[in-house]
Amino acid sequence: MQLHSIASDSGPRLGVIAGRHAWPRAVDRNRFRRLVRETFRLLQHRLQSRDYVVRARNPQRGEPSGAEIERLLVVWCATEGQRQA
Repeated sequence: MQLHSIASDSGPRLGVIAGRHAWPRAVDRNRFRRLVRETFRLLQHRLQSRDYVVRARNPQRGEPSGAEIERLLVVWCATEGQRQA
């Protein structure tokens, strides 16, 4: 997965890209999108006012994992805190 962000005037916003290449089944792509949105909702109070785009790259094995998505966003929050200091 990749996470991109750019500065924004409004609060944190989210975009999700999950193509057929990452997960051929629509069920898995939709699960990925739901997991990303829920994780973002839980963590958005810790995020800066930026536009975030989460992108599923390369073929993924098995079903999307909420733990992996949460780890990606938590690491992003931690690195943003270091940049502010």
